Amino acid sequence: MGEGSQLDTQDAADDARFPFFTAAQLNSGQFETRYLIPGILAAAQPGGIFGAFKTLKTSLTADLLISLASGTPFLGHFPVPEPGRALFLSGESGLDALQSIARRICAARGLALETLDNFELCPKLPNLDSPDDLRALGRIVRDKKPACLAIDPAYLAIRGEDARNLFAMGALLRPLAELCNETGCAILIVHHCKRTRLTPGDPATLDDIAWSGFAEFSAQWLLLARRRRFDPDTGHHELWFSAGGRAGHHGLCALDVDEGIPTDVALVPSPGPPGEGQGEGRLSSSAAPNGGRIWKTTLLGGSDVKIQNEIESVEVAESRRQLRTAATNARHRRRILELLREKPAGETARCFRETLGLTTERTHVVLRTLVDDGLIEYADVFKRDRWEVGFKLSGGKKIPAGDKK
Repeated sequence: MGEGSQLDTQDAADDARFPFFTAAQLNSGQFETRYLIPGILAAAQPGGIFGAFKTLKTSLTADLLISLASGTPFLGHFPVPEPGRALFLSGESGLDALQSIARRICAARGLALETLDNFELCPKLPNLDSPDDLRALGRIVRDKKPACLAIDPAYLAIRGEDARNLFAMGALLRPLAELCNETGCAILIVHHCKRTRLTPGDPATLDDIAWSGFAEFSAQWLLLARRRRFDPDTGHHELWFSAGGRAGHHGLCALDVDEGIPTDVALVPSPGPPGEGQGEGRLSSSAAPNGGRIWKTTLLGGSDVKIQNEIESVEVAESRRQLRTAATNARHRRRILELLREKPAGETARCFRETLGLTTERTHVVLRTLVDDGLIEYADVFKRDRWEVGFKLSGGKKIPAGDKK
């Protein structure tokens, strides 16, 4: 094969690896977002279902997937235009709990679980840092062609030592995003929020998601938080439920969920044999379907004045929080630029973190905004007898007035 042929082959491989669109192609292309559930879930995009401790993340994921598989409304409210295959990889709850919630969701829709051909569940999770598991997951998605696949929970699928490293987490999550783009399957990761960040009674935000990388990875998200403390004597949950995505959809509503009270084995008054007393409490089994447990969801919104007032109050508080965060980040940006003026050779992220008293995650967020704005750039910095990756002022860049001292 001649030199010219080798160059042609190499060029073709490069074009396939990095496909460029001309301005005309970008303008004429059809790139509209296609929704599996309008305003809630887009096709072919990665995302997550995130919530505080015990906010029914697994149950809500099951509701979502069963809704897709059956073509019935998600949470009894959001229509599914066209049913499709749904795969649920859930490795935390156990098959007994998963069977119970699936049966209860189906019963609430007037469905029989055994007839739901488009829904499949696996109690094992992929190890996302295992090339073999990623290849197997890719083959499964290409073979079964699901509209949506959910992985629940994240902490059982991803090693914890890289949890605070944005770049390492990005490398682990990127193959899922690429699989979405290649196959058209929406892949969702179920993950928890930081217990220390959530204010009781407030909705969750992307800032509340635990670990690095998940907010950046998610092109769409569902967020759960408690409006009020759960009362186990009633089986009634009062939650905040919000949805959003890069396509522009977003919304917040109040979600009430009734699960009922388990009566499989309950202490109830029952008559005893002669001589043993009447009406004493004794353990008895209930023949009620699903052990007395149910799945009833109610969405509250603009028609409920009290809930609407709560939502408006939350939105005002969130706007104030965002303004405070922006002001704090601006202060950190100015301080980092001041430090780099004093050290033109550059400095490491560790130094900024220790000097400013920030978390690793917040330090990376502020540094990333400065890099994106072209004010600083990556640089090799000699520290502790070795070279480390650091940052220095960008050459020839004028610092905006807002970032000046």
